[in-house]
Amino acid sequence: MRVEPNNFLLVRADASAAIGTGHVMRCLAVAQAWRRAGGRVVLVQAEGLESLARRWTEIGAEVATIDATVGSEGDARATLAQAEKAGAAWILADGYRLGVEWQRSVRAAGRRLMLMDDYGHGGSYSADVVLNQNLSASAKLYPHCDENVRLLLGARYVLLREEFLGWRHWRREHQGRAAKILVTLGGSDPDNVTGRVLRGLVTLGGVEILAVVGSGNPHLAELRAMVSSGLSNVKFVVDATNMPELMAWADVAVSAAGSTSWEFAFMGLPAVQLVVADNQAGIAAALAAGGVTISLGDFREVTPEQIAAAVVALSADGERRREMGARGRALIDGHGAARVTAALGRKLQVTVVSDADSWLNASIPMLVAAWESVGHIVSWLHDPAALGSGDLAFFLSLSRIVPAETLTRHAHNLVVHESALPAGRGWSPLTWQVLEGKNEIPVTLFEAAAGVDSGDIYAQTEIRLKGDELVDELRAAQASATFDLCRKFVAEYPYGLANSRAQSGEPTCYPRRRPADSRLDPDKTLRELFNQLRVADDARYPAFFEMAGRRFEIRLTAVDNTAVARTA
Repeated sequence: MRVEPNNFLLVRADASAAIGTGHVMRCLAVAQAWRRAGGRVVLVQAEGLESLARRWTEIGAEVATIDATVGSEGDARATLAQAEKAGAAWILADGYRLGVEWQRSVRAAGRRLMLMDDYGHGGSYSADVVLNQNLSASAKLYPHCDENVRLLLGARYVLLREEFLGWRHWRREHQGRAAKILVTLGGSDPDNVTGRVLRGLVTLGGVEILAVVGSGNPHLAELRAMVSSGLSNVKFVVDATNMPELMAWADVAVSAAGSTSWEFAFMGLPAVQLVVADNQAGIAAALAAGGVTISLGDFREVTPEQIAAAVVALSADGERRREMGARGRALIDGHGAARVTAALGRKLQVTVVSDADSWLNASIPMLVAAWESVGHIVSWLHDPAALGSGDLAFFLSLSRIVPAETLTRHAHNLVVHESALPAGRGWSPLTWQVLEGKNEIPVTLFEAAAGVDSGDIYAQTEIRLKGDELVDELRAAQASATFDLCRKFVAEYPYGLANSRAQSGEPTCYPRRRPADSRLDPDKTLRELFNQLRVADDARYPAFFEMAGRRFEIRLTAVDNTAVARTA
């Protein structure tokens, strides 16, 4: 029997000098987003590091320890006991030892399970949701998942901790030769790759080097001794909690190809990367292929001199650093943790933006009420500049172009357009198509982008007309189709993102309608003028004709008002 969802999330993840800190740190991003939404979190560990436990308690999470010697079945029982104690319906699991038998035990007890994964491997998985944030993630990696599993795949689900979110609008300047180098090889670094990197970099002149290490690093004393022996251009930061500031300070980074990769990309920091664990090989290869980083491959096959040479070459190439930074920024938008917590049932922050004088405003309160009735936090405004931050912004019947900076405030910015994009971009597409004599009008929900009406498409429907509907009936059909698409997107979020597709085909564009477009030719028959009459806005742009030096306006009313526009 399923446990009903509540506001308590249990996270099962371990950290140690051998395991590393990546599992616990990326789950911290989910925990922070869950806490921001008012939820409670407990971290359950069989192995842990005191410094990481402090990070979790500082955000208001609880930390519990279970016996590390009881095997998979005992681990599952202990985890479920903690879930029962907390009343947590959802368990977020991140760790390679938590295999399919562990997963089945958790789900058999009625708990919902989200599984963090890096490999795919084609093996068996038993989870409600599988999250793989890597660029190479695809459904083909998961042929043996349980039926009805939901997959959250790719960079849109990259988990960034809360301290990075305030840097969304920051932009890096790449000037001259790089002189500040940030070195970070993971929170534990059992193979002392940090030492190998520093032995190469200290031969460089005119540079500052900042090395970030964890207090769980077994080579910390050796590293300190190396620096104190005369490496005056090297400084250490232990258990850094201000990584965005350190990344903003640096010109170039040398790093492992783990979760820090996404942080560098978000901060636009060019990086030379080393693969220090098997699960990092795919990340390094994909980022290098995309021009986001430079991968030197397996650290065991790279000398300190080769590391130094790669850093020198990148430091001297300002244009390449600029391009790498731009590609990284375009890859990671910082909303991944919010999308993941939405998949766990967190209520959404939704904003609707419309023109103050839009005809759609009469119907928008019904849409707002429907979302509020299921617990979402909804606001409605008319000025895009007043937008705060949130999950979803719907720009409905808005005639203004929204600046790119404003679009960064929400995880997704949605627009509804009555056309089969990219054909029919532009203004008043429903009106223009009625004037063309069309009775089947496509309606598209898509992501707002820099180019007008050019973003990825999420869903489409169709308005079917009889051909005699007047303007109010046309608008009712348009509102119905619009709201159906919006409601479905919210109900399926974030899983519906998997349906996104880029626009394809030759774009066409409708012009903005003007009052003069309502001018009638008095020499034409009523049959010829009928479509022009039925789309006229009697209040703002009434149909008119001129004769004998005078202007005459015509308002059309259906006496037998039985025409009903149908939405399919």
